[in-house]
Amino acid sequence: MSQDPHFDEQTTAEPATAGSGELARELLRLTRVAQYRQGTILWVLAGCVTLGAAYYALAPRYYRSEARLMVIEQGGDEMRSMAEQIGGDNVMATQRELVRSPVVLQRAIQRLTPEHRIDLEGLPPAEWVRDVADRLSTSTVRKTNLVNVSYRSLHPEAAAAVVRSVIESYLEFVEEAHRGVAADLLDNLTADRDQLERDLAEKQLELSRSREQIGRLTLPDREDVVDPIVARALRMNDALMTAQEQRVKLQASLATVRAAAARGEDLRQHLGVVQQAVGEKMMLSALGLGEDDLAVAAEQRSRVLELQAELDRVEPFLGPAHPTVATLNRQIANTQQFLATRGGAGRLENLGGDELGPLLEQMLAQSIARVSENERQLQVSFDEARTNAAQQSGEIVRLQMLDREVQRLERYYDVLFEKISAVDIRQVSAPMRATIVQQPLPDPKPASPRLKVALGGSLLMGLVLGLAVAYLQDTLDDRFGSPDEIAMQLGCRVLALVRKLPVRGNAGLANVQMHADAQAVESEAFRTLRTAIALGAEVSERLVITSSEPSDGKTTISSNLAVAYAQTGKRTLVIDSDLRKPGLTALLGLKGQAGMTDILSAEGDVERIAERCLQRTDLEQLDVIPAGPRRPDPADLLLGPNFAELLAWADGRYDQVLIDCPPVLAVSDAQIVARLVDGVVLVLTPEKNHRRLVARACESVRATGTPLLGVVPNRISDQAHGYGYGYGYGYGHDEEGEGEAEPTPLPRAA
Repeated sequence: MSQDPHFDEQTTAEPATAGSGELARELLRLTRVAQYRQGTILWVLAGCVTLGAAYYALAPRYYRSEARLMVIEQGGDEMRSMAEQIGGDNVMATQRELVRSPVVLQRAIQRLTPEHRIDLEGLPPAEWVRDVADRLSTSTVRKTNLVNVSYRSLHPEAAAAVVRSVIESYLEFVEEAHRGVAADLLDNLTADRDQLERDLAEKQLELSRSREQIGRLTLPDREDVVDPIVARALRMNDALMTAQEQRVKLQASLATVRAAAARGEDLRQHLGVVQQAVGEKMMLSALGLGEDDLAVAAEQRSRVLELQAELDRVEPFLGPAHPTVATLNRQIANTQQFLATRGGAGRLENLGGDELGPLLEQMLAQSIARVSENERQLQVSFDEARTNAAQQSGEIVRLQMLDREVQRLERYYDVLFEKISAVDIRQVSAPMRATIVQQPLPDPKPASPRLKVALGGSLLMGLVLGLAVAYLQDTLDDRFGSPDEIAMQLGCRVLALVRKLPVRGNAGLANVQMHADAQAVESEAFRTLRTAIALGAEVSERLVITSSEPSDGKTTISSNLAVAYAQTGKRTLVIDSDLRKPGLTALLGLKGQAGMTDILSAEGDVERIAERCLQRTDLEQLDVIPAGPRRPDPADLLLGPNFAELLAWADGRYDQVLIDCPPVLAVSDAQIVARLVDGVVLVLTPEKNHRRLVARACESVRATGTPLLGVVPNRISDQAHGYGYGYGYGYGHDEEGEGEAEPTPLPRAA
């Protein structure tokens, strides 16, 4: 799916542009309001200036004295991390609040002399601290160690005295608070040191006596050095444990052999276990064998097994008569005969369970007896060595513990000594050092009220309040203030501005300004209206002239605009479709004549009836169809088909058709007629019409789908704010009298 690359840009820019446009319109409206309501603004401004002058003249004079402290934290490095800088800011904030703390202010008040307590006169002593705190202000200079302290008083000398007293009380409080903590810490450390000295002396004396008792002056420094008595006991213990393990193994072997004999098993399989328990030589001697007999017998038995395995492998394939099979059988028989006939080895093979079992039990029993005797002797020797080693080890352990305790006490004593020395050094300097870098001095000029501040504040307040009052008046007035405001709020053009016309008592076209006095300045507005309509983008051959409310002058505008069109040579027809209150018919003196009601209610040929109802005027190019006799159903008549046929007939005969309709908000006749024309012109009287009603009338016209060509503000007086004409010229003929000059139209509203 394709996407416009400028879509996001446009959608983002439109709300911003709309917001800027709204702001610009509001500022423009505020400027116009200020222009035509400048009297209200000047009155409010004058009142505020008067109040400001009264305040400056009557307000008591306060004098301010200021001092500056530089607070430095002792022991801090110049290069600090971010966390330390934040901690420094917290320290400065703490010192700032400490300056105005009640304990510091109470001390400062006590330092003041009676003549410097001028601000506290008439107040009970319980409120002195609160009053001084209200007049005292403290602040820190960002990214510095500076604290500003200022005080506001009725007398300059008193202000300086209070600031000086507050700073002195603050410095004294910080010093006392620090010295109290340091003294308590020093006393505690000194007491701990004295007690430690006594404990250390006792332990050193006990260590010396212990060394004399065991006959040694020092302890071995190497961990691998062991006392001989202790080493002998350790060796005896190892030998005893070895004898016990050997006895346990022999007893286990004896039990195994007896169990196997009781179950009738072949005891030859236990010879290896017995050999490990009693020793190889002892077992061979008991069996009457040499050292190599058992090995030879084992080798021959392995050979028999190998030959038998080879025979089992080849006999199924070669058969019993094959020479290879016969050779294997012969070798197996010879080896077995060797094992059966050879001296000791043969005896071992031929020993039965009845002979081998008692023999093995006897060998194991003899070995157990011998090992048990050795174990008993080792136990006696170990008990004696253990007793001696225990005595010796106890003395050594106690001596080592004493030596370690003495070393620990000595290290602790060194630490206490260093702490006491550090406290003694810091005793003369506090952790926070404050220095006065700006002395408090009396200032003869009052800090408040100040003439410039009072005057500027009253002017600013008067201007803001005046604009607010004017804006509120303009909002509550609900009247249009200027043509620009009309165009902005209604969303359409202001076609022309029509002045109040002189009242004429003549009949017919003599009552119409454009016909009676075409050269007057008032007549210029209708030529401007004609030109503005002609220059519009919309087709404007059939126009409806209406208003939002009655008595707005729509008939006056219709008649004069019709004359203006006729004066240019256009064949013009003006129709009075206000069938309820036909003002155009009355203006032209056509009451009682046949007209619109006859045409709309007729059932015959509309063109023939229209020709009969058509009224000629003194102006050759202008014709009029009056309203005709009144009927009770004007809206139904306008909804009928005859009105459309009438407009079709008029299009064929006239260049311009103007229809004078009733007010939009009064009845629905104008909306009915507007459906069949090219555009609508709305007449309003700014001094009479309400904005909301005019806006509703415009919405009603737009609801019909017919273009709203613009509005015509009527009956504009020369004194009306925001509706200046700006012509600077009149209307007349040139030197040769060739005709009227076409006027320049008013600029269109944005």
